[in-house]
Amino acid sequence: MHRITGYRWLVLVLLAGMLGAARDLAAEIEGIQLQVDGLSCPFCALGLDKRLKERAGLEQIQIHMKQGVAEASLPPGQGLDVGKLRMAIQEAGFTLRAISLTVVGTIIQDGGYLAIESRRDGTKFLLFDAEHRETGDGPVLNKTRQDQLEQAHRTAKLMRIKGVVHEHAGLSPALMVEVIEELSE
Repeated sequence: MHRITGYRWLVLVLLAGMLGAARDLAAEIEGIQLQVDGLSCPFCALGLDKRLKERAGLEQIQIHMKQGVAEASLPPGQGLDVGKLRMAIQEAGFTLRAISLTVVGTIIQDGGYLAIESRRDGTKFLLFDAEHRETGDGPVLNKTRQDQLEQAHRTAKLMRIKGVVHEHAGLSPALMVEVIEELSE
């Protein structure tokens, strides 16, 4: 039986901490911003806050009534269910206009499309550019982004992508890409 002493113990503790930090970074929806119509008073904000916590599992909710925006986060390891989020806002008596997210994960192929997938909870979003939103045919990403994301897919690079959620019947939710950032693990 081997005994772990001073220096070795410290190295093991540091390695465990680094692995835990990498695991926490590897699969996150870092930020959620909801554009909501109908927020007009503090009681409205309280009702929305309560529904978002109860029905959608959000936490750290900040509501900005004048801007009609709610900012929130998810507990670690919890995926985002867009349907539950939409339902929570509707049950609170408001109209959801847009969901903006920042997602950290790896790039995968999903039904012939590139997507970002959170490694911790498996939440995935198909990726597309704003200029391809209306056409519905042809490539969904410009060549530069397509090449960058295909390279990230081949090398399993950790990526951070910010965008606006777009839903399609029968498909995973999509993210209209605004910002792409390659992360070092």
